[in-house]
Amino acid sequence: MFRRIVSLFLAALMLTAGLSVLAEESMITVTDMYGREITLTEPATRIVAMQPSDCEILWALGCEDALVGVGQYCDYPASIADLPVVQSGQETNIEEILALNPQVVLMNDMSQSEEQVQQLEQNGVKVVISKATDLDGVYYAVRMIGQLMDRENSAEALIADMQKTFGEIREKSADEGKTVYFEVSPLQWGLWTAGKGTFMDELASVCGLTNAFADVDGWASVSEEQVIARDPDYIVTITMYYGEGPTPVEEIMSREGWQDMKAVKNAQVFNASDSNALSRPGPRLKDAAIELYGFIHGTAEEESPAA
Repeated sequence: MFRRIVSLFLAALMLTAGLSVLAEESMITVTDMYGREITLTEPATRIVAMQPSDCEILWALGCEDALVGVGQYCDYPASIADLPVVQSGQETNIEEILALNPQVVLMNDMSQSEEQVQQLEQNGVKVVISKATDLDGVYYAVRMIGQLMDRENSAEALIADMQKTFGEIREKSADEGKTVYFEVSPLQWGLWTAGKGTFMDELASVCGLTNAFADVDGWASVSEEQVIARDPDYIVTITMYYGEGPTPVEEIMSREGWQDMKAVKNAQVFNASDSNALSRPGPRLKDAAIELYGFIHGTAEEESPAA
Protein backbone atom coordinates (compact mmCIF):
# COMPACT_ATOMS: atom_id res chain seq x y z
CA MET A 1 0.00 0.00 0.00
CA PHE A 2 2.81 2.35 0.99
CA ARG A 3 4.62 1.65 -2.31
CA ARG A 4 1.46 2.35 -4.24
CA ILE A 5 0.98 5.69 -2.48
CA VAL A 6 4.62 6.62 -3.17
CA SER A 7 4.22 5.61 -6.82
CA LEU A 8 1.08 7.71 -7.18
CA PHE A 9 2.82 10.64 -5.48
CA LEU A 10 5.82 10.40 -7.83
CA ALA A 11 3.53 10.10 -10.84
CA ALA A 12 1.66 13.22 -9.73
CA LEU A 13 4.94 15.09 -9.31
CA MET A 14 6.06 14.06 -12.79
CA LEU A 15 2.72 15.11 -14.28
CA THR A 16 2.88 18.47 -12.50
CA ALA A 17 6.46 19.01 -13.68
CA GLY A 18 5.47 18.08 -17.22
CA LEU A 19 2.54 20.46 -17.21
CA SER A 20 4.79 23.18 -15.79
CA VAL A 21 7.30 22.66 -18.62
CA LEU A 22 4.52 22.78 -21.21
CA ALA A 23 3.17 25.98 -19.65
CA GLU A 24 6.62 27.58 -19.74
CA GLU A 25 7.09 26.54 -23.37
CA SER A 26 3.80 28.22 -24.37
CA MET A 27 4.61 31.45 -22.51
CA ILE A 28 5.55 34.44 -24.62
CA THR A 29 7.65 37.39 -23.49
CA VAL A 30 8.11 40.45 -25.66
CA THR A 31 9.91 43.73 -25.09
CA ASP A 32 7.77 46.58 -26.34
CA MET A 33 9.04 49.81 -27.87
CA TYR A 34 9.26 51.45 -24.46
CA GLY A 35 11.59 48.72 -23.22
CA ARG A 36 8.84 47.14 -21.09
CA GLU A 37 8.74 43.33 -20.82
CA ILE A 38 5.28 41.83 -21.28
CA THR A 39 4.63 38.13 -20.65
CA LEU A 40 1.62 36.17 -21.91
CA THR A 41 0.78 32.60 -20.96
CA GLU A 42 -0.06 31.86 -24.60
CA PRO A 43 -0.09 33.60 -28.00
CA ALA A 44 -2.57 36.47 -28.09
CA THR A 45 -6.01 35.66 -29.47
CA ARG A 46 -7.97 38.80 -28.48
CA ILE A 47 -6.40 42.15 -29.36
CA VAL A 48 -7.54 45.76 -29.48
CA ALA A 49 -5.25 47.75 -31.79
CA MET A 50 -5.48 51.49 -31.21
CA GLN A 51 -3.43 52.67 -34.18
CA PRO A 52 -3.83 51.90 -37.89
CA SER A 53 -0.28 50.67 -38.51
CA ASP A 54 -0.63 47.88 -35.94
CA CYS A 55 -3.92 46.78 -37.52
CA GLU A 56 -2.11 46.59 -40.85
CA ILE A 57 0.76 44.59 -39.38
CA LEU A 58 -1.65 42.07 -37.86
CA TRP A 59 -3.41 41.78 -41.21
CA ALA A 60 -0.12 41.30 -43.09
CA LEU A 61 0.85 38.54 -40.65
CA GLY A 62 -2.44 36.74 -41.26
CA CYS A 63 -3.68 37.50 -37.72
CA GLU A 64 -6.60 39.78 -38.49
CA ASP A 65 -8.99 37.35 -36.82
CA ALA A 66 -7.41 38.14 -33.43
CA LEU A 67 -8.74 41.70 -33.57
CA VAL A 68 -11.75 42.28 -31.33
CA GLY A 69 -11.67 46.08 -31.56
CA VAL A 70 -9.82 48.91 -33.30
CA GLY A 71 -9.05 52.59 -32.79
CA GLN A 72 -11.19 55.18 -34.54
CA TYR A 73 -8.68 55.81 -37.36
CA CYS A 74 -8.12 52.15 -38.25
CA ASP A 75 -9.60 51.65 -41.71
CA TYR A 76 -7.40 49.09 -43.49
CA PRO A 77 -8.01 46.42 -44.60
CA ALA A 78 -11.66 46.99 -45.48
CA SER A 79 -12.59 43.72 -43.78
CA ILE A 80 -12.15 45.30 -40.32
CA ALA A 81 -15.02 47.73 -40.97
CA ASP A 82 -17.47 45.66 -38.91
CA LEU A 83 -15.27 45.49 -35.81
CA PRO A 84 -16.14 47.54 -32.72
CA VAL A 85 -14.48 50.95 -32.83
CA VAL A 86 -13.05 52.54 -29.67
CA GLN A 87 -12.04 56.14 -29.12
CA SER A 88 -8.31 56.90 -29.03
CA GLY A 89 -6.09 59.69 -27.73
CA GLN A 90 -7.43 61.90 -24.96
CA GLU A 91 -10.94 60.60 -25.63
CA THR A 92 -9.97 57.00 -24.91
CA ASN A 93 -12.63 55.26 -22.82
CA ILE A 94 -11.08 52.48 -20.76
CA GLU A 95 -14.46 50.91 -19.95
CA GLU A 96 -15.20 50.76 -23.68
CA ILE A 97 -11.99 48.78 -24.23
CA LEU A 98 -12.49 46.48 -21.22
CA ALA A 99 -15.97 45.59 -22.48
CA LEU A 100 -14.29 43.86 -25.44
CA ASN A 101 -12.41 41.55 -23.04
CA PRO A 102 -9.01 41.81 -24.77
CA GLN A 103 -5.86 40.01 -23.66
CA VAL A 104 -3.68 42.68 -25.26
CA VAL A 105 -4.07 46.32 -26.22
CA LEU A 106 -1.58 47.71 -28.74
CA MET A 107 -1.08 51.42 -28.05
CA ASN A 108 1.03 54.33 -29.28
CA ASP A 109 2.68 56.60 -26.73
CA MET A 110 1.59 59.69 -28.68
CA SER A 111 -2.08 58.73 -28.57
CA GLN A 112 -2.55 57.36 -25.07
CA SER A 113 -1.46 58.41 -21.58
CA GLU A 114 0.51 56.57 -18.91
CA GLU A 115 -2.56 56.72 -16.67
CA GLN A 116 -4.62 54.91 -19.31
CA VAL A 117 -1.96 52.21 -19.58
CA GLN A 118 -2.01 51.72 -15.81
CA GLN A 119 -5.82 51.50 -15.75
CA LEU A 120 -5.80 48.73 -18.34
CA GLU A 121 -3.02 46.80 -16.62
CA GLN A 122 -4.81 47.07 -13.26
CA ASN A 123 -7.73 45.31 -14.96
CA GLY A 124 -5.57 42.43 -16.16
CA VAL A 125 -5.01 43.62 -19.73
CA LYS A 126 -1.51 43.47 -21.20
CA VAL A 127 -0.53 46.76 -22.82
CA VAL A 128 2.12 46.76 -25.55
CA ILE A 129 3.53 50.09 -26.72
CA SER A 130 4.27 50.42 -30.43
CA LYS A 131 5.94 53.64 -31.64
CA ALA A 132 7.76 53.24 -34.95
CA THR A 133 9.10 56.39 -36.60
CA ASP A 134 11.72 54.97 -38.98
CA LEU A 135 12.09 51.75 -40.98
CA ASP A 136 14.04 49.99 -38.24
CA GLY A 137 11.18 50.85 -35.92
CA VAL A 138 8.70 49.35 -38.38
CA TYR A 139 10.73 46.15 -38.51
CA TYR A 140 10.86 46.05 -34.70
CA ALA A 141 7.08 46.48 -34.51
CA VAL A 142 6.56 43.66 -37.01
CA ARG A 143 8.83 41.33 -35.03
CA MET A 144 7.22 42.33 -31.73
CA ILE A 145 3.70 41.67 -32.98
CA GLY A 146 4.89 38.49 -34.66
CA GLN A 147 6.13 37.29 -31.26
CA LEU A 148 2.83 38.16 -29.61
CA MET A 149 1.02 36.03 -32.16
CA ASP A 150 3.60 33.22 -32.32
CA ARG A 151 4.18 34.15 -35.97
CA GLU A 152 7.91 34.87 -35.91
CA ASN A 153 8.53 33.20 -39.26
CA SER A 154 5.77 35.22 -40.91
CA ALA A 155 7.20 38.39 -39.39
CA GLU A 156 10.68 37.71 -40.75
CA ALA A 157 9.24 36.90 -44.18
CA LEU A 158 7.29 40.18 -44.18
CA ILE A 159 10.39 42.18 -43.23
CA ALA A 160 12.49 40.41 -45.85
CA ASP A 161 9.88 41.20 -48.51
CA MET A 162 9.89 44.91 -47.60
CA GLN A 163 13.68 45.06 -47.56
CA LYS A 164 13.90 43.27 -50.91
CA THR A 165 11.61 45.85 -52.54
CA PHE A 166 13.50 48.78 -51.02
CA GLY A 167 16.76 47.25 -52.22
CA GLU A 168 15.45 46.82 -55.76
CA ILE A 169 14.26 50.43 -55.86
CA ARG A 170 17.56 51.71 -54.49
CA GLU A 171 19.49 49.83 -57.17
CA LYS A 172 17.34 51.36 -59.93
CA SER A 173 17.41 54.91 -58.52
CA ALA A 174 20.37 57.05 -59.47
CA ASP A 175 21.20 59.88 -57.07
CA GLU A 176 21.04 62.98 -59.25
CA GLY A 177 21.22 65.45 -56.38
CA LYS A 178 17.52 66.27 -56.47
CA THR A 179 15.51 67.13 -53.38
CA VAL A 180 12.02 66.37 -52.13
CA TYR A 181 9.78 68.16 -49.65
CA PHE A 182 7.25 66.01 -47.79
CA GLU A 183 4.14 67.95 -46.85
CA VAL A 184 2.72 66.04 -43.90
CA SER A 185 0.20 68.75 -42.96
CA PRO A 186 -1.28 71.15 -45.53
CA LEU A 187 -1.05 74.93 -45.49
CA GLN A 188 -4.54 75.44 -44.05
CA TRP A 189 -3.62 73.51 -40.89
CA GLY A 190 -0.04 74.75 -40.65
CA LEU A 191 2.80 73.18 -42.61
CA TRP A 192 4.54 70.14 -41.13
CA THR A 193 7.20 68.04 -42.79
CA ALA A 194 9.26 64.89 -42.26
CA GLY A 195 12.89 65.40 -41.26
CA LYS A 196 15.72 62.99 -40.56
CA GLY A 197 14.98 59.91 -38.50
CA THR A 198 11.64 59.33 -40.24
CA PHE A 199 10.59 56.61 -42.64
CA MET A 200 9.71 59.28 -45.23
CA ASP A 201 13.28 60.57 -45.11
CA GLU A 202 14.48 57.00 -45.68
CA LEU A 203 12.09 56.45 -48.59
CA ALA A 204 13.50 59.59 -50.21
CA SER A 205 16.97 58.06 -50.02
CA VAL A 206 15.69 54.72 -51.34
CA CYS A 207 14.35 56.58 -54.41
CA GLY A 208 17.62 58.48 -55.01
CA LEU A 209 16.51 61.78 -53.51
CA THR A 210 17.65 64.03 -50.66
CA ASN A 211 15.09 65.24 -48.17
CA ALA A 212 14.90 69.04 -48.41
CA PHE A 213 14.52 69.13 -44.62
CA ALA A 214 17.08 66.48 -43.74
CA ASP A 215 18.63 68.95 -41.29
CA VAL A 216 15.60 68.92 -38.96
CA ASP A 217 14.75 66.13 -36.54
CA GLY A 218 11.64 64.01 -36.85
CA TRP A 219 8.31 65.57 -37.71
CA ALA A 220 8.63 69.35 -37.68
CA SER A 221 6.64 72.52 -38.23
CA VAL A 222 7.98 74.66 -41.09
CA SER A 223 7.04 77.93 -42.74
CA GLU A 224 6.15 78.73 -46.34
CA GLU A 225 9.27 80.86 -46.54
CA GLN A 226 11.45 77.90 -45.55
CA VAL A 227 9.90 75.65 -48.19
CA ILE A 228 10.20 78.30 -50.90
CA ALA A 229 13.82 79.02 -49.96
CA ARG A 230 14.76 75.34 -50.23
CA ASP A 231 13.11 75.14 -53.66
CA PRO A 232 12.68 71.36 -53.83
CA ASP A 233 12.63 69.45 -57.11
CA TYR A 234 9.67 67.39 -55.92
CA ILE A 235 6.80 67.94 -53.50
CA VAL A 236 5.01 64.97 -51.95
CA THR A 237 1.77 65.62 -50.10
CA ILE A 238 -0.18 63.13 -47.99
CA THR A 239 -3.30 65.32 -47.78
CA MET A 240 -6.45 63.29 -48.32
CA TYR A 241 -8.88 64.34 -51.07
CA TYR A 242 -12.60 63.90 -50.42
CA GLY A 243 -13.93 64.86 -53.84
CA GLU A 244 -14.76 68.52 -53.30
CA GLY A 245 -12.81 71.61 -54.32
CA PRO A 246 -9.26 71.55 -55.70
CA THR A 247 -7.23 68.40 -55.29
CA PRO A 248 -4.21 68.54 -52.97
CA VAL A 249 -1.94 68.82 -56.01
CA GLU A 250 -4.01 71.62 -57.54
CA GLU A 251 -4.04 73.50 -54.23
CA ILE A 252 -0.23 73.39 -53.97
CA MET A 253 0.24 74.33 -57.63
CA SER A 254 -1.96 77.43 -57.15
CA ARG A 255 -0.37 78.77 -53.95
CA GLU A 256 0.66 82.39 -54.09
CA GLY A 257 4.42 82.73 -54.10
CA TRP A 258 5.07 79.09 -54.98
CA GLN A 259 4.88 79.47 -58.77
CA ASP A 260 8.64 79.89 -59.25
CA MET A 261 9.59 76.79 -57.29
CA LYS A 262 11.09 74.01 -59.43
CA ALA A 263 8.56 71.40 -58.28
CA VAL A 264 5.63 73.67 -59.20
CA LYS A 265 7.06 74.98 -62.48
CA ASN A 266 7.83 71.42 -63.61
CA ALA A 267 4.56 69.97 -62.25
CA GLN A 268 6.46 67.60 -60.00
CA VAL A 269 3.90 67.54 -57.18
CA PHE A 270 2.76 64.10 -56.07
CA ASN A 271 -0.21 62.90 -54.06
CA ALA A 272 -0.25 59.15 -53.49
CA SER A 273 -3.28 57.16 -54.60
CA ASP A 274 -3.55 56.07 -50.95
CA SER A 275 -1.86 58.63 -48.71
CA ASN A 276 -2.22 56.35 -45.70
CA ALA A 277 0.21 53.86 -47.21
CA LEU A 278 2.91 56.55 -47.18
CA SER A 279 2.02 58.10 -43.83
CA ARG A 280 1.71 54.97 -41.66
CA PRO A 281 4.69 53.04 -40.25
CA GLY A 282 3.56 49.67 -41.52
CA PRO A 283 4.00 47.05 -44.25
CA ARG A 284 2.35 49.17 -46.96
CA LEU A 285 5.39 51.48 -47.00
CA LYS A 286 6.62 49.01 -49.59
CA ASP A 287 3.68 49.90 -51.85
CA ALA A 288 4.22 53.61 -51.19
CA ALA A 289 7.87 53.30 -52.20
CA ILE A 290 6.93 51.59 -55.46
CA GLU A 291 4.44 54.34 -56.31
CA LEU A 292 6.85 57.12 -55.34
CA TYR A 293 9.58 55.51 -57.46
CA GLY A 294 7.23 55.38 -60.44
CA PHE A 295 6.36 59.07 -60.08
CA ILE A 296 9.90 60.32 -59.61
CA HIS A 297 11.48 58.27 -62.35
CA GLY A 298 8.56 58.40 -64.77
CA THR A 299 8.56 54.66 -65.29
CA ALA A 300 5.72 52.62 -66.72
CA GLU A 301 4.03 50.30 -64.25
CA GLU A 302 5.62 47.22 -65.78
CA GLU A 303 9.09 48.71 -65.20
CA SER A 304 8.52 49.38 -61.51
CA PRO A 305 10.00 46.96 -58.94
CA ALA A 306 7.79 43.97 -58.25
CA ALA A 307 5.34 44.32 -55.35
